[in-house]
Amino acid sequence: QGCEGKAASTQVIKAAVKSAVLEDDRKRSLMVFGLGEGPDEALQSKVDDMLRVSCGLSKPSVSDCYRVGEVKEGVERPVKVLLNSSEAAARALRNARVLRGTTRFKKVYVSPDRSREEREQRRALVAQIKEKISSEPEKY
Repeated sequence: QGCEGKAASTQVIKAAVKSAVLEDDRKRSLMVFGLGEGPDEALQSKVDDMLRVSCGLSKPSVSDCYRVGEVKEGVERPVKVLLNSSEAAARALRNARVLRGTTRFKKVYVSPDRSREEREQRRALVAQIKEKISSEPEKY
């Protein structure tokens, strides 16, 4: 019984550490939608250009960036961007609205990296808001 208890507590600790690491990664990550995809793309360069336009001189440095999802004809996959710190990610999110005013990045949307559960909760909330707005348009 002693060994089983230690094994169970070790698994709990490992799961907690893994969860904390994933959460820290998410805080340092952004998801970029609408960034054009091509066969011979220089993704790092595109992401750097986008961040330079939105953040200017305070452009955060990118640790890693890659496309996520399956390759499908005619569909642009989102880009996951891992920055050096959560502060850099927050700054990039705050400045992302600048992209709307440019011609090159007008259709690019930047969002926080969310877990599956967070995405589902957000989707449900957005549906509720849309329902409320459509049922009482005079209030909005």
